[in-house]
Amino acid sequence: MEYWKECISEAFDEAGISATDEQISAVAKFVSGAYENYGLAHGYECIPSPLEEENKKFQCELESEKSKISCPDCKGSGEEVSAGPVHSSWSRCFRCRGEGRIKP
Repeated sequence: MEYWKECISEAFDEAGISATDEQISAVAKFVSGAYENYGLAHGYECIPSPLEEENKKFQCELESEKSKISCPDCKGSGEEVSAGPVHSSWSRCFRCRGEGRIKP
């Protein structure tokens, strides 16, 4: 409450308003209560923050990436080699789609 009293006192001084300590305390109490209800009055409490939603999405993606293991088919390279008697070819691994990692 002292913070608000000091703010109100400074504002009154700059505006040229004289007030008693009791009046400053009453105004400070009102401003403190108004500040506590500001988010609710303007809907900030009810509307989810887009940054928080984006952060949750990225956290889920990070956890998903952390849980992946090396692809057993391509041994983590993301490529498969097919070698025949006459020629050989390279292709993306069908299991991991060339990423080299899969979900277990």
